[in-house]
Amino acid sequence: MIDKAVNFLKFYSEKHKVGYGIFLWFFIIFAYLIFITNWGFAGALNGQGYVEGGDNFGILAHFKIVKDKSFDFMTQATNWGVTLGRGIGSVVVALLLVKLFHKKTTIVAISLTLFGIPAQYLPHSSGYYALFLIMRTLMAIGGTMTIILTQPVIASFFNKKQKSVLSSFGILTYPLGTIIAILPFVTTNIEGAKAIVRNWQLILTILSSLNLIPLVVMIIFGLKFDVPKKTEITYAKKEENGFRILWKYLKTKETYSWVLLFGGWLSASVFPVIFTTKMFQDISGVTGFTKTLKIWVIIYLSAVFIGPITVGAYSKYNIKRKWYIALLLTLGILFYVLSLVIFKTSVTNEHTAGYIFFYLFGFISGLLLWGIQGVILNLPHEYKNNNVRKMCWMFSLIWGLGYIIFTLFTIIISLIPIIGNSLGYNNTLVYAIIGFVVIILVSLTSIIGIFMLKEPSEDAQTLPNWCVRLIQTFNNKEEKQK
Repeated sequence: MIDKAVNFLKFYSEKHKVGYGIFLWFFIIFAYLIFITNWGFAGALNGQGYVEGGDNFGILAHFKIVKDKSFDFMTQATNWGVTLGRGIGSVVVALLLVKLFHKKTTIVAISLTLFGIPAQYLPHSSGYYALFLIMRTLMAIGGTMTIILTQPVIASFFNKKQKSVLSSFGILTYPLGTIIAILPFVTTNIEGAKAIVRNWQLILTILSSLNLIPLVVMIIFGLKFDVPKKTEITYAKKEENGFRILWKYLKTKETYSWVLLFGGWLSASVFPVIFTTKMFQDISGVTGFTKTLKIWVIIYLSAVFIGPITVGAYSKYNIKRKWYIALLLTLGILFYVLSLVIFKTSVTNEHTAGYIFFYLFGFISGLLLWGIQGVILNLPHEYKNNNVRKMCWMFSLIWGLGYIIFTLFTIIISLIPIIGNSLGYNNTLVYAIIGFVVIILVSLTSIIGIFMLKEPSEDAQTLPNWCVRLIQTFNNKEEKQK
């Protein structure tokens, strides 16, 4: 019975290659979406820490983390562990693919996300908080592996045009998962938010358990589509082991160009989600407007839903990529800076026009920074002689080292006020300005990275044909007027 099912799947995957590819891609991307939502909820479910005899609820209260001098550090540590795990997981996936190939590696990755189920049921003791972070980090390693594992599917089952479409729509997962995590706290009052935090164990358990769906799908329906054919086995055996291949890529200049591009883009697009609320408040000298700032974050993330059909559609054309990506990254960062300016000068003074421009600039910044991700992620597929294995190694290092850079600067920005306060300097304005400058500088490294790369197509045009015709029509009208 099992053999017949396997034979049918092989027949179906060969005769209906695109349909089977979409089937695999969907369930792997679903696993990543669930992980992102889980990650997004974690910070909001931390709570206010443990108070003896008080009304204790949330992650930190469960592990009896007292609100003392080290409290801020402890609240940040949860996200640091998860983010660091994402960097580690990205590199691990390439090493596993060398030995286990796609199906088994995907099963391992999704299985790791299930560590998120028992993590929140550890005993009520501060000593178990470290174990909780370790288990959440293992969950993060598995979760990040899933997004890398979509790339061999894209490379194996789709043509050039289809690859650009899937790369564009694959970017929806992070913003959508984050919106799902933020929205309940924006649409409810203080008591409602407390009720959500009180049920943190149930929320995280449900989210982690949902990954059982793609796990079962991969066990039953997954195929070893990337296993070398007999004619390739001899060559494959001659290849170096995983760590030597990793070292070979680490010695290549191109690798670090990609790391700068992706690490800088990651900082430009995700830091506004993490730091905007507190940073904008501190720079503007206000303590309110929390709901306004959270709405800005949702609008900023929501722009991604039209990204694939607007700025992301650029991948369909045989056009030079470098100037386009650099332009959109620059404008996206600029509109983020303008959002801060409008918030400080107008929104805090309750000007209606200020609110309109504040949300508008947030939407434009999100559209440019998130929309361009699809073009960036499709870029490796556009270079000639890039096979499935090379794709995996490229994306593993791009995501892995990019996330390690992102984690490093997340820790640096978070530690600025913690270290400052421990030294007796309690100046939130200075801390926020330094942090904001760091965000902008790190974000700009993405532009350096894109200009260090080669254009994927030698015969690419500078502008699309419709744009060239539009310019020619305009020039012809001017000549006739003269």
